Amino acid sequence: MTTPVDPDTSSPEYSEERRDWATALVDRVVDVVERLRSATTQPVITATRTLVYGVLGALCLIGAVVLASIGAFRLLDLVLPGESWSAHLVLGGALCLLGAWLWSRRTP
Repeated sequence: MTTPVDPDTSSPEYSEERRDWATALVDRVVDVVERLRSATTQPVITATRTLVYGVLGALCLIGAVVLASIGAFRLLDLVLPGESWSAHLVLGGALCLLGAWLWSRRTP
């Protein structure tokens, strides 16, 4: 009966060949995982990030518009003579003119 011959695992050729095989296999697995991630997960991450930043930007813009409107009304109330009705009248007229201009620019 013959015994199978084991390769000499202590030789430098064997360990280098085995290391190259393992490195090639790991590189191939990493490449497949990266391609799969770039095709599936990356678009979802990009869309979610866009949605979150868009909502955050819209909330900041709404807050800025509200504060600017309050500031404009208070400034008009200080500058114009009379009670606050004059500030309401001027600010309301300006907003009506802005609305009329935007209405004229609409597409039919």
